[in-house]
Amino acid sequence: MTRRLETCLTLLLLVSLAFPPSLFSQGGGGQPAKVALDFNEVDIPVFVRFIGELTGKNFVLDETIKKQGGKLSVFSPTKVSTDQAFKMFVAALEAARLAVVAKGDNLYQIVPMSDLPPERGVFVYKLKHANATDLAAVLTNLVARSQTVAQITPGTRPPIRPLTEFEAPVQVFADKATNSVVISSTKLAWSHLQSVIRDLDIRRKQVFVEAVILEVQVDRLRQIGTDPTQVLGAGKSGFLQGIGGLNRAPEELASVAQAISGVAAGGATGGAVTVLNTLNVRAFMNLLMNLTDTNILSTPQVLAADNQKAKIVVGENRPFPTGQAQGITGGTLVTIERKDVGVTLELTPQVLEDELIRLEIKQEITAIAENVAQTIGSGSASIPVGPTTTKRSMETTAIAQDQQTLVVGGLVRDNLTLSERKVPLLGDIPWLGYLFKSQNRAIEKLNLLVFLTPHLVRDDADMVELNARKAKDINVLQRDNRIEEPTKLKQDVLERLELRSTVPPPLIEKPAKP
Repeated sequence: MTRRLETCLTLLLLVSLAFPPSLFSQGGGGQPAKVALDFNEVDIPVFVRFIGELTGKNFVLDETIKKQGGKLSVFSPTKVSTDQAFKMFVAALEAARLAVVAKGDNLYQIVPMSDLPPERGVFVYKLKHANATDLAAVLTNLVARSQTVAQITPGTRPPIRPLTEFEAPVQVFADKATNSVVISSTKLAWSHLQSVIRDLDIRRKQVFVEAVILEVQVDRLRQIGTDPTQVLGAGKSGFLQGIGGLNRAPEELASVAQAISGVAAGGATGGAVTVLNTLNVRAFMNLLMNLTDTNILSTPQVLAADNQKAKIVVGENRPFPTGQAQGITGGTLVTIERKDVGVTLELTPQVLEDELIRLEIKQEITAIAENVAQTIGSGSASIPVGPTTTKRSMETTAIAQDQQTLVVGGLVRDNLTLSERKVPLLGDIPWLGYLFKSQNRAIEKLNLLVFLTPHLVRDDADMVELNARKAKDINVLQRDNRIEEPTKLKQDVLERLELRSTVPPPLIEKPAKP
């Protein structure tokens, strides 16, 4: 009892020495109205007791603060009210990394800020270029990986520093209607995620790919490649004529043919790739049109965003019988399945460093086999099962520069040609007609070549240039085909392309009317 009394007297003595009566100014009724704060290096528990007695509030100190101790310095040049003194008290504690937490009526707890739960909120980021669904998946994966506790295998070295940026739970949602990302997290986590979103929400480059898919005779192509004189005669001076300024010497075109012949010998599985000069390729394609029986299957053109798949299908949707059943009324019911028959081209461009373009190419050619019909059964019970289709497919990956042409080949097929020569009238006589006619059966190999030329579209200026070039191509096509008066639809297309090819004038702000 004596020890406790000595402690109380000592505490009262310290308070009286630290806070002399001159600090208070008495208001009406004897109550302290204002106080002058002038403390230097005061113990935190002592200052808390003083504010408690001044404001009439109850404070509970955390055990950590009692053990660690600490001092505060607070100065006010003029006397302040009790409310202002309490605000200065809270600010001084925050400077010491301490927080005042309200726990009830007139009850407050003082704890270290590190023990406070992080302040959470809901934040919305409206995207300009990126897709909200795709970006939300990336952020969710990032947060999940950072919150996963690493499993340490016995005998291995533990990680140097764990990921602690997203220790509190983070939820990411995508709003498709507004193309926005909604994030529920702490302010610290939001600041980290916001910087990541800014780096990902950028305008992506695009790639415009021009493709020419054609079939050419392998023997004829090889002959051109080994004999440059095959090119002579295409023009009056030994050069190709009428190629729009892309005339090349016969030796150069022969070297192109020889290179493509190597592509043609790539095998029936396909996938052989050769990179050629664009001017030589254009001239050589004109050479093929003039000297060989070249069959152009398709000339697709597609514009795709960076790392996005583009698909072009040119063909027919044919019905194929798959079954036959007897109906209730005695009729025959045939079930069919429709399949695409034609040319399918899938491209996935990816823009690399130094403006290199990586192309993932998937090519498929399906066709109906001629003079081939299959049936199930025999006689009157035979059931047709539809035509037979041939399929040639290829998957490969290549890297090219901007406006550099790739030649992909190696898909070879046999083309059977049946021809008949006969003497008129005599060749039509039954039995005896075979003496006056002859039949020839020839098999030629046709190689499928795919010419791909990617064009990098970096910004609006490249898009305007591309539109201008395509409009010029349409004008050249009309002139070559002697289309003097195009239809209204074609004229509208031309006017639209010409309009897009012009750079819009800058906007001039008009002063507002008073």
